[in-house]
Amino acid sequence: MVQIPMTEHAPLPSRFLFISDMDDTLLGDDAALSKLAAALMQNRGQIVIAYNSSRPCASLRETLAQNKDIPKPDYLIGALGTEIERFATGEALDAYSRNLKEGWQRDKVAALMEQLGFAAHADEFQTEFKASYHVPSAAQFQRVLQHIREAGLNAKIIFSGNKNLDIIPPGADKGKAVIFLQGTLGFRPEQVIVAGDSANDREMFVHTFKGIVVGNADEGLKSLSSPNIYHAKSSCAAGVLEGLRHWGVAHPKPLNRTHKNHRRFI
Repeated sequence: MVQIPMTEHAPLPSRFLFISDMDDTLLGDDAALSKLAAALMQNRGQIVIAYNSSRPCASLRETLAQNKDIPKPDYLIGALGTEIERFATGEALDAYSRNLKEGWQRDKVAALMEQLGFAAHADEFQTEFKASYHVPSAAQFQRVLQHIREAGLNAKIIFSGNKNLDIIPPGADKGKAVIFLQGTLGFRPEQVIVAGDSANDREMFVHTFKGIVVGNADEGLKSLSSPNIYHAKSSCAAGVLEGLRHWGVAHPKPLNRTHKNHRRFI
């Protein structure tokens, strides 16, 4: 079980931790992204930003370097919640990742998937704690699930987009990474806002965080029902901005910045 470090001070009530998926959530509509970026930067002193993607942190950094319209985050969560880094320094939060090693047998996972005949995704999408494959149907996903169980491998399997299968340690996923970062930074659950579009974002929405499901989301996310989840009508970044306004964060005018110098990061 991941241990959440304690902090000395809770954040100010007016501050928020905003955690968003990248592809097809932030990205996908350049004009809307510019508007979202402006709203976030207007209130930047009171919003801690993290991007949470199935892609490794290295891949996210490449995208951020290429697209200057994306607001620079404070943290990156990559490879389906198996990596957490400080954006400014690139330092990994080792207290999180070291808990993923126990019982994780990546070599055996890779050998089994090769035996089953499934093609691995490109090397850039493979990491120490994430093995990614092309699996063409839900029926084939069930086949993999059965073989993983029969082999006694300690792993979590995430199937998304009806073709992408990721195998990660059981102690990791996008939601667990959010919980760790929330606890590490001292935010209360109601101060956390998450946004996503696909099945691999689902674990962010099963907690008591404020959620934004963008309009172009998978049916699996659209079917979620909770007072804590806002279903945006707009897609991609426009849906994120719509959701932030619903939750009272991205105001047309800046929030009270009295305490903007009291941001406490690890």
